[in-house]
Amino acid sequence: MKLNKQQLEYIRTFVRQQGFTAIDLQIEIIDHVACSIEEKLGENPALTFEEALQQTHAAFGVSGFGELKAAMAKSLREKYFGQMSLELKRWLSFPAVLVVGSFAIILYQLFFLITTSWLFVITGFAYLAFSVGAVAYSLWLQRKYHKLMAMQFANQFVFLPTFLFYGGGGWSAISHQFTRYPEEAWVYACLFACLTLFFTFLFAAFLRITSYAIRKCRALERHELLF
Repeated sequence: MKLNKQQLEYIRTFVRQQGFTAIDLQIEIIDHVACSIEEKLGENPALTFEEALQQTHAAFGVSGFGELKAAMAKSLREKYFGQMSLELKRWLSFPAVLVVGSFAIILYQLFFLITTSWLFVITGFAYLAFSVGAVAYSLWLQRKYHKLMAMQFANQFVFLPTFLFYGGGGWSAISHQFTRYPEEAWVYACLFACLTLFFTFLFAAFLRITSYAIRKCRALERHELLF
């Protein structure tokens, strides 16, 4: 038995009353609860929708939706990691890999064309601009989509590594080592190109993950769950 839009909206309200505010996490829980209710109504047509919902909630025991929340949060993280994997496959696919390779070569050459200290300053400011834009975008998302869990994931696996590297003096350490061992310039040029590509990939993955989460949120708003 398929649930109608009003019943799905009732489930959404019920789930939100349990303290779940992240919409992408709500979607996972709502889909799980809706499937459970449909199964119970199919097995026992005499049950009302409200009774099936209460039975589903009671089935989780004294912890209520606590265990379900942990399971659904884990499922979301796996899906977001999957989006990162898809982004990596896109970078390594043809013809994107040619663009990535060309970008890497340009970065490698820039290491020798621009004074090292200035190169790190320029790169740092470029990533600072990306970071400010991403933070502004995340604030807009949090306002419109009630603090997506995708943003927590992005903060942990995208923004945090970037800020730790730049804030922790990662580029400064590389510059210091290059000054001490200038004869190994090609090693530091490769390291510079690889790290720049890595952090660029993280920002690309951030955009892919948030876009994926937004699509699912909009599907919920249309009462068309995409799973």
